[in-house]
Amino acid sequence: MDLGKNYMQAVGYHSFNYKMIANQLKIKNASIHHYFPSKEDLALAVIEKDQEDFNNLAKSVNAGSPLAKAELMLGIYTNFFNDGQKLCVISTFESSFNNVSDKIQTAARAYTVFLIKWLTDAFEEGLQSKEFQFKGSAQGMAVMWMASLPGSILVGRMVGAEYFHQIINRLRSSLKGD
Repeated sequence: MDLGKNYMQAVGYHSFNYKMIANQLKIKNASIHHYFPSKEDLALAVIEKDQEDFNNLAKSVNAGSPLAKAELMLGIYTNFFNDGQKLCVISTFESSFNNVSDKIQTAARAYTVFLIKWLTDAFEEGLQSKEFQFKGSAQGMAVMWMASLPGSILVGRMVGAEYFHQIINRLRSSLKGD
């Protein structure tokens, strides 16, 4: 599953195939099909595991400050960028959303809604505590972040790491109303 996720993030869902995993592990495709009969089954498992991994990581900052929660999300995307400029799992499926199954669309949409809510709650908490001073709604800020974070990786891929870091720093300063 980890190799499948890695390939999906690096080359995209439609460019990925079981042969990539089989070649790396020196096994037959049939061995993978035993656990994941279809590519869709693997994709759904990857989305579910990624959300579970995020939940476990988020527990480390649940009692922390709103800024710690925002920094967690920025750190996750910085890690994706530093680890081969890989897309996040959600972006992997968002970029081909109209060309994936209804089940994958539903799972990716639910994960996206979950993350928007998680960020919204963190931003709302930050507004209430005065740690954040941005104008507009917490949900609006969360949606902007959810659009900008994957975009930062794409821009960084195209024109360089300094642009990725510029976007990350701009997101950070957006919480201060800058």
